[in-house]
Amino acid sequence: MSILSVLQTAMPLCGLPAAAQAVSAVDPNTAKFVAMAQDIGDELRERYFWRNLNIAAQLTGDGTTTLFQLPPDWAQLSPGQQIYSSVNTLSPLYGPITNEQLAALKSSQVAPVRPVWRIVGSTFEIWPALGAGEIVTFNYYSSNWVSNAAGTQRQPNFLLDSDFSMIDELVLRRGLIYRWKESKGLECSADQARYERALDRAAGREDSERITSTAAPVLDVDGWWPGTVTFVGPV
Repeated sequence: MSILSVLQTAMPLCGLPAAAQAVSAVDPNTAKFVAMAQDIGDELRERYFWRNLNIAAQLTGDGTTTLFQLPPDWAQLSPGQQIYSSVNTLSPLYGPITNEQLAALKSSQVAPVRPVWRIVGSTFEIWPALGAGEIVTFNYYSSNWVSNAAGTQRQPNFLLDSDFSMIDELVLRRGLIYRWKESKGLECSADQARYERALDRAAGREDSERITSTAAPVLDVDGWWPGTVTFVGPV
């Protein structure tokens, strides 16, 4: 689907003719639908953790740099994110730490064995500095929820009629119907309920916190070796 196809299905349900164009349209009703779609998508991007917006990233140390610029599409870290270094893959870096904790560490006579981290402003601070070639990996959520038709470019806004939402488009369509009727002062409680139900169902299929089973045995990943240990010493 695309922003044009979303409008072509939503507008007739609001008693309007299907749009022939979307982003480039001069018709005021169509332009309003595009603006509402943009606003709804911006809100949806903030309300839930959408799998399509989860991005893998990495930082590479040079032995001196402690402040790394965040990606331009940065929204936030994945919930409960632990930061791992290529030097020590079993124990995560400690963080995020507070300003006071970092100030205390920096004023100390000794540095921590493993670096600590925090996000300050538009930078990712890791202290002490990573070693040259040391790589830190993490995942974050992007603010770019729109894609071009080929799926090769992410962006925060609809630029062409063929652009599509990486957030569930059924939710976007039902949100448009609800918001249009609300803007006209029409009865829209049933449409609002349909929108919220569609949103709940779509969000329930997306990323969430880890589910803990109380019935299955616990697998200690950190202490588990996928092989055979053979004792070769004296009995």
